[in-house]
Amino acid sequence: MSNITIAIIVLFLVFWLYSVISILTGEFVDKKQKVFWVIGIIFVPFLAFFYVFMKKKLLVKSQ
Repeated sequence: MSNITIAIIVLFLVFWLYSVISILTGEFVDKKQKVFWVIGIIFVPFLAFFYVFMKKKLLVKSQ
């Protein structure tokens, strides 16, 4: 495996792990969305990319 491939895999795993931790610790506007995102990211890891872009709309804004 080349160094570029390993770097891409590591970056994806870090990105995925960040998304999972953010979902589990974040307070969602709707609790059903939290369940959807947890199940979705576990079974379809590429959803982590979409979660990052939609994060502001899904989470409760802290003051």
